[in-house]
Amino acid sequence: MTPVSRRHVLGGAAALTMASSTVRTAVAQSPGASNTEAGAPGLHRIKIGDIEITSILDGVRRGKLVASPSRSASLEQYQEALAADNMPRDEIALVFHPLLLKTGDRLIMIDTGNGPRTLNAGTGLTAQRLAAAGVDPAKIDTVIISHFHGDHIGGLVTLEGAPAFPNAEIKVPLDEWNYWLDDANMNKAAEGSNLRNAHANVRRVFGAIPGKYVTKFGGGKEVAPGITAMATPGHTPGHTSFIISSGSHTLLVQADVTSGVAVVFVRHPDWFGGGDMDGPQAVATRRKLYDMLAADKMPMAGYHLPFPALGRIEKSGGGYCFVPAA
Repeated sequence: MTPVSRRHVLGGAAALTMASSTVRTAVAQSPGASNTEAGAPGLHRIKIGDIEITSILDGVRRGKLVASPSRSASLEQYQEALAADNMPRDEIALVFHPLLLKTGDRLIMIDTGNGPRTLNAGTGLTAQRLAAAGVDPAKIDTVIISHFHGDHIGGLVTLEGAPAFPNAEIKVPLDEWNYWLDDANMNKAAEGSNLRNAHANVRRVFGAIPGKYVTKFGGGKEVAPGITAMATPGHTPGHTSFIISSGSHTLLVQADVTSGVAVVFVRHPDWFGGGDMDGPQAVATRRKLYDMLAADKMPMAGYHLPFPALGRIEKSGGGYCFVPAA
């Protein structure tokens, strides 16, 4: 799989028009973006060259902040970081953004959201958003998965346990597949732990999808027309970002290089996110990628950044800041 390298993030700075000031928007405001270019709430459409990209708000998961979501920052430090971005100190609001791509006559999803089992928690809305956009899931040709956490693969399966994209080829990172589908790795995880539950969820989801529809990718080849995989490990062993290219335009899809309340970890890149399985590796990946994105003014999409989760990274003090697209 293609590693993080400068030649893969060069160019494309003109693909999006960026705001001139750094982001100071509370995550809680994200769902307030209503009628966007896609013509419906929770959808926002842009073009990268000839590729049409729709950012989909899968929903917002809110909760009281009673412990630090970072393994390397205290609760007080995390609260200060929230306040610095004008967010409530006692609440977290997590947002999720799968992408729908139209390239030629093909429809491609990158990640699928939390899935319908989470509707009561305010997420799992991707299927409804697709319907609002007039997209039939049976018409989607390819679904590309960045990694196997539940908020990215949950939407692969319907509430009844059937494939949600019945005619799509499901493309997954080989390293991710090899880790999560290894029984020895699952058995190392303590019974009842989040990690053990994640292993079980992977088996639930992919057990519902016929094996002939699942393809593992690696080696840095295009996984679909104009979409190249780039290894960005640390969050999970096979975590993958993607480079979308069309003509002279390029967009980096970072998946969970920063996760949780992502703007906090953008500003504090050395903090381990609670979901980062290998904290030091996640930090090294984050800094290497963000240094390049900042130097090259490369447009990017972030799964957990404020809706519509499109913008670019700038350096700020010892960390970075997210500049949303205008």
